[in-house]
This record gives sequence, structure tokens and C-alpha cells, in this order.
Amino acid sequence: MCLPYVFRCASIDFGLEMNRPCEVSLIFDRLVGPSGRMPLSRYESIDKSLKARILDVSKKEFSAHGFEAASYNKIIQKIGISKGSMYYYFENKEDLFVTCFLDEARVAGIFGFEKASFPLTEDKITYWNSIKGLSSKQWNDVFLHPVLMSLMRQLVSLGTDHPIFRKLSAECEGLSEYGDFMSVLEHGVEIGAIRDDVPLSVLLRMNTEYEVWLIQETQEGRISEQQAINKFFEMFKQLFETRR
Repeated sequence: MCLPYVFRCASIDFGLEMNRPCEVSLIFDRLVGPSGRMPLSRYESIDKSLKARILDVSKKEFSAHGFEAASYNKIIQKIGISKGSMYYYFENKEDLFVTCFLDEARVAGIFGFEKASFPLTEDKITYWNSIKGLSSKQWNDVFLHPVLMSLMRQLVSLGTDHPIFRKLSAECEGLSEYGDFMSVLEHGVEIGAIRDDVPLSVLLRMNTEYEVWLIQETQEGRISEQQAINKFFEMFKQLFETRR
């Protein structure tokens, strides 16, 4: 739903092109491991100081130059490790970018959703008020972190055909937070707060189209951050609320 939950490329299907939805989720609380997912599992075991340097240098380069223009070789040089070592930890620049994106989302504090922390009330009004509070918090957390906003802007500009979106999908599919959020939505269906005539996955894709548009409008100064927060929840509720 709100940024971290509906952006679920995987969960974040960034619906950037009207004829092709794509999901991207900011509900990441940890990096998913190896077996074709990234970063390579070896990255998780490296020295903390080196990991911090890799992330710091890479985020600065991506923020300053954008994903396409950022030089992987230059990033490696600034980190101060060999190409062989870098490729030992990351498959390619896409892997590195997604790792930076997930880490920055974690820094922004938009991961910590757990089903246990959400009041699974039977009252529809209370349920929707809780959804609104969660949505507002997540959007505000993102707006407070310019690096995350910069990386998000780059994702939007890359387009849904870019390999980076498939990589994000693979990363997000295994996250427990997404399952927790879906459980909250399913509870909404059970109590009659959320419609049951359209699959939740379809509603999320539709909502993501609007979410990405709001991000673009905010970044380009056509609407304020508070307007984006308000508009997002209004549309989310219009899409998901049970039809009378």
C-alpha cells in the first residue's frame, strides 16, 4: 500500500507504463540470499567497514550521476578494492544499485512492519484509520531521506523493461514483511472493509500506477509532499474499499 508496501516490485510492480504494470516493494527488512538473487551471499559475510564503504561510495555515485551514467569502474576505484573482489560480491551494477536501494530504504526506517504491530480490529473505521496512519508514516519516512528519493527517482526513469526491475522482484518475493502486509489486507477482506471482487494483487498494481505518478508529481514540484500523502490514501481507499 503505502510506498514500502505497494511498491512491490515484488511486491515494487512499478506500473510505469500504462500498458505494463510492474511491482516494486519497499517493504524490505533484510536482503534475500543467494541462489540467483542478489547481492551474492558472499557480500553478507564481508567486513562491516568494507560493506559500509561500498554502500557509501556507491550511493553517492548513483545519487550524483544516476544509474545509467554512474561508472561501475569508477565506483570500484573509489571503494579501493579490485574488480575481482567487487564481482565476487556483486554480479553487476544492477545488483549493486538494488543493494544500495534496499539499504537506504532500511536506513529510512520503512521496513519495520509486522502483522503483530497492526491492530486487527473488527471495526471498519478503526481498520481504515490504522491503514491511513501506516501510510502517512511510510511516506513521511521516505520524504525525510533525499538519497532514497534520488534512487527512487532513478527507478522511475529507468522504465519497467529494465533488468533492474526483475532483480528487485526476485529480491522482494521472499520477504516476510510482504506476507504480513498481505495478511492485513486479507483481514480487511474478512471484516468487509476491503473488496473481494477483485484480486488484491490486481488492486496493488493499479494503485502502484498512481503511486509512481504521485512521486513524479512531487519530485517535479507540482504537488506538495502533504498533498501526495493525502492523495495516495484517498486513492488507495477508493480502490480497495468494499463497494456499497
